[in-house]
Amino acid sequence: MLKFDIHGKPFALLDSPLREIHELVIGPDGSIYVLALGESASAATPAAATANPAAPESKTVSANKSPFTPEPPQKSRYDLTGAKSAVYRILPDGGTDVLWTSTTIAGFSLYAHQTGNGVMLGTSDKGRIYSIGNDGRETLMMQTEASKISTIKGVGSNLYATSSNQGTLYKIGPETVAEGTYESAVLDAKSVASWGRIWWRSTGNVQIQTRSGNTERPEETWSTWSTVSSTTGSGQVTSPKAKFLQWRAVLKNGSVNPTLNEVSVSFLPRNIAPEVLSINILPTNVGLLANPPIQVDPNIELSGLDPQTFGVPNASVPPRRAFQRAARAFQWTAEDRNADNLVYDIYYKEVGETAYKLLRENIAENFFTIDGQSLADGRYTVKIVAKDSPVNPAGQFLTGEKVSEPFDIDNGQPGVTLVDTPKINGENARVIFAASDKASYLNRAEYSVNGDEWQAVFAEDGISDSPDERYVIELVVKTPGEYVVTLRVFDANGNAGNARALVRR
Repeated sequence: MLKFDIHGKPFALLDSPLREIHELVIGPDGSIYVLALGESASAATPAAATANPAAPESKTVSANKSPFTPEPPQKSRYDLTGAKSAVYRILPDGGTDVLWTSTTIAGFSLYAHQTGNGVMLGTSDKGRIYSIGNDGRETLMMQTEASKISTIKGVGSNLYATSSNQGTLYKIGPETVAEGTYESAVLDAKSVASWGRIWWRSTGNVQIQTRSGNTERPEETWSTWSTVSSTTGSGQVTSPKAKFLQWRAVLKNGSVNPTLNEVSVSFLPRNIAPEVLSINILPTNVGLLANPPIQVDPNIELSGLDPQTFGVPNASVPPRRAFQRAARAFQWTAEDRNADNLVYDIYYKEVGETAYKLLRENIAENFFTIDGQSLADGRYTVKIVAKDSPVNPAGQFLTGEKVSEPFDIDNGQPGVTLVDTPKINGENARVIFAASDKASYLNRAEYSVNGDEWQAVFAEDGISDSPDERYVIELVVKTPGEYVVTLRVFDANGNAGNARALVRR
């Protein structure tokens, strides 16, 4: 924004990082208010503007957010990163303030308050007009059925606003009307809910109405508006069970100006059964051990209060892995659409059996380790049953379950035997072993000579991948004497068996 003196010399009053200076107005104290846009006005025009711009309010708020979750840090209004529009105030002494900025709302018109305290801003946000004070506070003054407010001008004691697509002229005067309404955003309960009571704080003649439906946008399939019967600022919601709820305030003029400050509504979502999404089976000999949990003040636990109120995160601590002989460990993921706390029952059975047997009940962790040596060799499955019983009455909690893929319990060692006596040919010796496993298959082998380091050896057919394999070991024996050759064979479950051969030269 440039200022030119009488000789035509320019002086920059404002250099905004935004793309376009769209409008400026001058306040009664000489301050200049500037509207800057992050994109050109033509690009910022709503693409969906049609001959019938009065679209229903589509804003929806979720009911799943915990009141104890900290709000994300708010940006300074001087941070214009990603801003769609901003309002500047250039003071008579040349100083510049950013009064307002938004990453979601595009402004189109300005009008300077004749009191000297800020401006009115016309936007493309449902044709809303905001009042923005010199302290940066914004107030929603009115909402129209237009797609955007293009201009705001003052004539006498009245203001006139124009809209585009279609062109409409609005008169904003000092007179009051007998009745006005305010509609809330749509409340999303995430599932079909039973509505309880609704409370509000107000003065004057204020009436609350509600309606409900199962589509995100209110339309003809929603219930009709129902008036909440109350003389005390609260009453029972009579709208039918549904996923979405909206309330409307009807403010009627009287001896006391009607105001509405706060509205709260209670509801109980329909309980949805939890789901066990996946079960991960860890390799044999890998156990899962619990890490120390997040410490919670015992007084908080005794009081029954939610630890999140005191900044303690409600997060499970993942387990650590450790070597445990013959262990079979499982870890699973589960989900509850109501965000209920879950506990788990663990069942197991051998593949050929018909009924599952209870292994553990009501555990809070999502992992478990079986001592494989407590079960006979065989092929098994486990079933994980998730329950939302901690937060639902007895007889009313729901369950969800999932069966794992089959896994093997194999505690037997592979058998290893020497095939014939070792053969000596000069400085070369040849030793042949046979190995077998009854419960699984062999997957690797290694040998050692005279207790030296282990060296890998492949099966005679090139791959260790069957219950029965032969291993041929070729070694050099340069000096006369005895050589002890030990073969160690592993099966798929980590069991090891060995045998030795004595080679004499």
